[in-house]
Parts: sequence; structure tokens; C-alpha cells
Amino acid sequence: MPTTMPETLADGIIGEKIAEWETHRKLEKERKVVTFPFLTISRQFGCGEETLVPELEKTLGWKVYGRNLLDHIAQRESLSRSFIETLDENNHRGIDDWINYLIRSGAILQKDYVVKISQLMKVIIEQESAIILGRGGNRIFAGNKQGLNVRFVAPLEDRVKSIAALRKISTVDAERLIQTTDEEREEFHKSYFNEDINDSSNFDACFNTSSLSQENICKTIALMSDEKQKSG
Repeated sequence: MPTTMPETLADGIIGEKIAEWETHRKLEKERKVVTFPFLTISRQFGCGEETLVPELEKTLGWKVYGRNLLDHIAQRESLSRSFIETLDENNHRGIDDWINYLIRSGAILQKDYVVKISQLMKVIIEQESAIILGRGGNRIFAGNKQGLNVRFVAPLEDRVKSIAALRKISTVDAERLIQTTDEEREEFHKSYFNEDINDSSNFDACFNTSSLSQENICKTIALMSDEKQKSG
């Protein structure tokens, strides 16, 4: 399973980001952009995200916000508040209206954690282009024309081999870990969004990471993102 990011490292990354956004707000008071282009990624465990996500980050030039960083912010009330306060007053007030809409429409369930995560994701894409890893980003931003929602999948056999090699464990232990992790992700999605994470209709595209090279996946996603922004 992924290790938890040390608090000191997370605090440093977040502090730098808040300072950057506060500076931008002062310099760009007339900016009319509602949200920046962004990418949400859902994935089965063992699809090669350890190398694929950094390659996407390099290709798109966007920062990755993964589970560790998002959870760290959500758990620290002062950090959550600082994130939201980087928005101007109009957008700040609009966050609550947007969250209420998500709840009324059934996109998210009325639970504290997913409400806070939704707030944080909304702030992020109003400040910069970003890659949102997991945490139901595709459902939180369903219908947002600036975003592209993708899912990575692969045959179980390939995922077992990948995790066994990466973690230096037996294939039996690797399969058990994959099953546990997949179940946790499916349960998370069901608990907070009341939907099946494996429903491909909730994504713009699904990529089989065993049959496509990482280079081709990254190029395709970059092209799809550009096309979606043009059509939006």
C-alpha cells in the first residue's frame, strides 16, 4: 500500500502552494477563468501508476495531487481554510453553492469527508491546471468541460506480476494485496458516491496499460485534453 507522506514534507509542499496562489491572486485580480484545464485519474491497483503518473506530470506540465496530499489537507482544518482563502471573495462564496449542487444532484453523498475533499479539489482547479489522482475526482467534476476523466486498467495477471516485482513479494501476496486494495477503492467510491467505480460510462476514456505504451497513453491524454478544451 502507498506510504503516508511525512507531515513535514506535506506541510512544506502545501505552504509553498498557498503562498504561490496568494501571490497570483494579488497579481491577477481581473482573471476571468472559472477553472483551469485538469485531469482526473482512477486506476486499478498495479497498473504501473508509479511510472505512468510521473510521465503524465512531465507531459502535461501539471502538478499531481494524490491521496496522501489531499488527505493531509482535509485532516488539517487550518490548511483547508488557508486553501479556500486563496480564492477571491466571489469564488470563495461560490464553493458552498457548488457543494450544495453536488449533494442535491446526487454526485456526492452528504458526508463530511467527501464534502471537504470536493472543496479542496475545486480550489485547486480554480488556481492551476492539475492532475487529481483518485478520491472520486471524476464524479466530483462530472460534466466540467475543462476536465478530462480517465481510468487505467490491466489484466489481473499483469498487475500481480507488476506488484510482486515492485514490492519484492510473492505472487500470492501480490494478488492478495491487489484484491484488498481494489476492494477498498470500490468501497470508498460506493460509500461516498453511491456508484460502481468500474462503470466505464463515468469516464471519458479507459486505458489498458498492458496493451498500450506509457508514451502513447500520455500523448493520447494530452491530445484528448486539448481537444476537449477546444470543444468546451
